Amino acid sequence: MPEDTNTPTIKSIGDFAKHLGLSRWTVSRILNGHKGFHEETLNRVQSEMKRLNFQPNLMARSLRGAKTGLVGVCMQGMGSPILARKISSIQESLQTRGLRGMIEITSGDAEAERDVINHFLSLNVDGIIMVGSVLRESDPIFERIQEAKVLSVSVDPANPVPIPRVEVDRRMGMGLCLRHLLQKGHKRIVLLGLESDPVYGSKRIEGLKEACKTLEMSWEETFVSLVIDGEKDWSFDYGYALAQNLLQMEDPPRGVIALNDEVAVGAMQAINEWGYAVPGDFSVIGFDNLGVGEWTKPKLTSVAQNVEELVEASISVFERSKELEEGEGPHVSLVQPRMIVRGSS
Repeated sequence: MPEDTNTPTIKSIGDFAKHLGLSRWTVSRILNGHKGFHEETLNRVQSEMKRLNFQPNLMARSLRGAKTGLVGVCMQGMGSPILARKISSIQESLQTRGLRGMIEITSGDAEAERDVINHFLSLNVDGIIMVGSVLRESDPIFERIQEAKVLSVSVDPANPVPIPRVEVDRRMGMGLCLRHLLQKGHKRIVLLGLESDPVYGSKRIEGLKEACKTLEMSWEETFVSLVIDGEKDWSFDYGYALAQNLLQMEDPPRGVIALNDEVAVGAMQAINEWGYAVPGDFSVIGFDNLGVGEWTKPKLTSVAQNVEELVEASISVFERSKELEEGEGPHVSLVQPRMIVRGSS
């Protein structure tokens, strides 16, 4: 295809302004997010930026202290499908607002997370989104975030933090699981791998204990917890191995709540191999509502985190974070999970 000789060469905001027939001041202020311009002018600037693939020098704007349109996104990792869904949804939500996410992975290490946030602040990002943060409430990095006056939100942190946060209500999710299994006639329930996760698993166990208290049930008489010490790969194989231990018990509990969907699917495989039926002999519930649950036989009952709702709530809180910080104590929003009942229970 011949080169389009009518496409101008745009190397700077000055070139771009000249091409548009606008002043450099006008274009610069529009790119920096200032308001008060006609919608027609805004649309023209945005459409020509897209057509010409013009990207202003964000680093230079950062050094001048102007808005960059960049949001630092700090992730504990990308190893699980649910985390991948969260980051994809965050990127999409930011893009619809004309922002770009700069993603850094910290592998659940507090020192690495601190370094990443300091790096974001040095780039003068417009805001910081922390997903699965392991930092503690007293960490001095939060003072730096507040002093920088950037927008901020913590999504599903491991600990309470002094900035606005949005979390999945895992306690509620576990209450849904317990009531569902009780309705199915189960008096004893096994927890597969929940104690392997010291953060979110422990929150879910707290939710079950609260539900037990509300229903006036005995924790010791109702629940058995199975884990394999030192195991950190919470996958199909882990669920399969845990179910092998379960099935070797003399009188195993028949209601099963798994750490996640992969653990649940692995457990279902072992149960089937032992000649038992799901849900005839065992009822199995997963967590996360991943796509794999639609392909098992029977299909997997699971608790959906409502990732899209979680992310939209997080971005909404993020946009209002400076306003929310003026209230008494850190703002906390809880997103309600949903019980997706399928054939496994």
